[in-house]
Amino acid sequence: MVEKKKSIALIIILLTIVVIFICGRYYFAHNKSYKNEAIEKGDYIYLNGVRYSQTSKLENYKISNVVICTSDSGRKLYEIEEYPDYEYIAGYYAWDGVIYKKDETD
Repeated sequence: MVEKKKSIALIIILLTIVVIFICGRYYFAHNKSYKNEAIEKGDYIYLNGVRYSQTSKLENYKISNVVICTSDSGRKLYEIEEYPDYEYIAGYYAWDGVIYKKDETD
């Protein structure tokens, strides 16, 4: 009886470690906010010091579930799958979304 309880406890501990590992790996793969910073100034967003402005010229894109970061005013910035180099990014509050393009001057 004691051996059976020890075996069950060991299995639960191992499963917990595996779940924590998988969740941590998912978090760091889909959330890059720990290494990025965004500041909103007027109509612009500065992502890691690079200026982005709103655009409506981008067509046929897919917004990924990768969070780049959250701006200082609470807008979540998402990676666009076709532009993993952040040429274009998507910014969302709870209900409205805006596409931003990296300014050519920066």
